[in-house]
Amino acid sequence: MPVSMRFSFRLRLLLTFWFVIVFVQWMPIQYYSRTLRRDLLDEEENKAIRQLHLVHWLLIQRNGFPDGERFNEWLTELGEQLQVRITYMATGGRIIADSQVAFADIPGMENHANRPEIVAARGQEVGSSIRYSGTVNKELFYVATSVAGLDKVPAGVVRLALPFSPIRARLDHLYQALYGLMALMLIATAALSYIITRRLQHSIAPLMRAAEAIGTGDFSQRVRIVASRELVPLADSLNRMAELIRTHIHRITAEKRQLEAILNGMRNGVMLLDVRGRVHTFNQALRNMVPSMTHIVGRRPLEVVMSPELQEACDHVLQDNSDVGAVHSLQISLEWQRFYDVNIVRVQDRHEGLGAIVVLHDISELKRLERVRKDFVSNVSHELRTPLTSIKGYSEALLSGGDQDRDTMRSFLQLILKNADHMASIISDLLKLARLEAKREQIQLVDVNPVDALTAAWKLCTPLAQGRKVQLQQQLPAEGLLVRVDFGQLVQVFRNLLENAVRYSPANEAVIVSHQVVGDWVTFSVRDLGPGIPGQEQHRIFERFYRVETVRGKEGGSTGLGLAICRHIINNHGGRIWLESFTGGETRGSTFFFTVPVAVPKEAGEP
Repeated sequence: MPVSMRFSFRLRLLLTFWFVIVFVQWMPIQYYSRTLRRDLLDEEENKAIRQLHLVHWLLIQRNGFPDGERFNEWLTELGEQLQVRITYMATGGRIIADSQVAFADIPGMENHANRPEIVAARGQEVGSSIRYSGTVNKELFYVATSVAGLDKVPAGVVRLALPFSPIRARLDHLYQALYGLMALMLIATAALSYIITRRLQHSIAPLMRAAEAIGTGDFSQRVRIVASRELVPLADSLNRMAELIRTHIHRITAEKRQLEAILNGMRNGVMLLDVRGRVHTFNQALRNMVPSMTHIVGRRPLEVVMSPELQEACDHVLQDNSDVGAVHSLQISLEWQRFYDVNIVRVQDRHEGLGAIVVLHDISELKRLERVRKDFVSNVSHELRTPLTSIKGYSEALLSGGDQDRDTMRSFLQLILKNADHMASIISDLLKLARLEAKREQIQLVDVNPVDALTAAWKLCTPLAQGRKVQLQQQLPAEGLLVRVDFGQLVQVFRNLLENAVRYSPANEAVIVSHQVVGDWVTFSVRDLGPGIPGQEQHRIFERFYRVETVRGKEGGSTGLGLAICRHIINNHGGRIWLESFTGGETRGSTFFFTVPVAVPKEAGEP
């Protein structure tokens, strides 16, 4: 048994003992301590009252004093004899005499009319209280009674003050005795719990050794001797468990072989079918392919993957006994444009009820890249054919030798030059994109103020913006914000995003550029209020030549490569670029976001 478990059980046993003791003893102790305290206080109060009556009687017997000083001396002598403090005060609370205060200091004493014992003495025979005295700096027990007037002594109240410390000492001694008894009982129960747990540990030691041996794989271990008769049923259960484990170990070995078959295809989705064509087991990759299905085991492949071709192939492999071990391959397509390359192999050893292994390899990305390649070829052909057709047509018109005047010829040549420039721009962007993809474009990382890059990009976009009456609204700080980028490439990113925003913004609207600093990165956003981009098209917007013709229309002057170039530039800087767009309701427009690293502050003395 681990030390922590022994300590925990011992602690629980000890706390149980202590709870019982406190529950059984606490109430009687409280009752008797309060009773004894009350009796002791009553005894001391009766003693003080007797002394008070004695003083009262002596005052009556004396029946007057020549003057106040003589009265104070008499009280001082009497207080010394009785070992108490005696105070006499007039009815209004003014002190007349005090056994522990010099007669000359008595006029300076405060009025005692509101003292609890004085107030009580006016309404009953004797008043009493226990409180701290500021005059003698002690806790005192006070008793007081009213006195009729004497010769040259006005009527008032006589009060006795006894030290309360002896009484408190007796009470403290009583409490110490009671709580000491309880502490002794708690210590005794602690020792008793220790003895009990030690004996219990000794009794279960053979059971622990047997359990540890079984846990390490020694299923022949048995419990032969048990020190306590109460633990015999537990020992018998442990022996039966060891026997059952040994009989089931062979079944565990067979299941291990099944798991090894699954592990061989862990990177792909794997289904292990039984001889009936039902799913016997599967791996996590297959679970990720069908996250909405809660139960897979026991289902047919068609119920797991909605593909009749896959079900037909599985049935064929399970029923055909001639091609055991042969690999049957096919490709299937599922919803959301998911494509899988499927391999089905029939299990040769079928005595365990296994039928076939189905491995699904996701080739959706390969299909997407193939589609992108085809679209790229089609788009680049279209982009180059349009200006070439114009160049060819106007060139043929010039060579035909017709009656063109000088202005017409100049117009034709300008159109030829414009289309040639557009083709050169396409080829230049293609070469730039190729260099960025191959990472052959050199990056000169410097600390750049993004406002400078934005200003340079906007100057290049100004002619287009003036023609469409679009303004720039930038919310970047003039200074204090530096990013670590290639200045020219940052200008290229801003320019491409601004040109797109200006091209698709309505007239008299503004393009908004803002930023947000999060940790070591700055996120820039370029927002336009155009028609937006449908959600199903947004994941392809950064592909080469891709356009959303039905929503944004075809705008002249663009090569269709700007967003692809932006994506590669930002990726080469370690950041990311994405789009948020809305096409309906009150919210409209598109916002392009990209991140670049913040410039690290330089230490003092660095260049």
